Amino acid sequence: MGRSGDPRKRNPAAPPPPTSGGDAVITIVSGRDPRVPASCLLSWQGHDWAAGVDRVRATAVDLVTAAAWAELMMLLVVKTRLPVATVSAMSGDLLGRSGRTELGNQATVMLTPLGSSATRTPLVLLRRGPLQGLLPTGEARQMGLDWLAAAEAAESDRAVTQALRVVGELPEPRIEALFDYLRDLRSRPGEDL
Repeated sequence: MGRSGDPRKRNPAAPPPPTSGGDAVITIVSGRDPRVPASCLLSWQGHDWAAGVDRVRATAVDLVTAAAWAELMMLLVVKTRLPVATVSAMSGDLLGRSGRTELGNQATVMLTPLGSSATRTPLVLLRRGPLQGLLPTGEARQMGLDWLAAAEAAESDRAVTQALRVVGELPEPRIEALFDYLRDLRSRPGEDL
């Protein structure tokens, strides 16, 4: 962080680092329709879509990867005092050598590791169509974990829904109520099922 530790002490006009993703928060729940491949239902700023669990899992890994890249990039800027443009170009070259040009995917959300040069804060930019949002790296990692859990739940919920329909013991409204209850339980942080 430089000599003073807090960039606002060097530049009082610098905004504080983001503490919450706010508009970058994407909700995700398991889909469970047994007639289609396992998928998750995503919602962001009033836009809703579905994505297959394989794409959700890949994006979850990319959320963690983008967070690590953003932290590395900011560390290089702060510790080596390399220009931001140089670090960005180097990072792009390294990513290109992996055979990829971007993180995330069109079915879920595109991701770009970056940082605030004013606050020296590593961030992850999320994009989907006209939507954009920034997440601090810790929140990007947590989102990745949430997405992995939703993908697992989607596969499980789909199988259980199919089994309940085949057995025929519960009417459809009761099945819906059961999965609404399970989704509510899953949404409570820190509670085990």
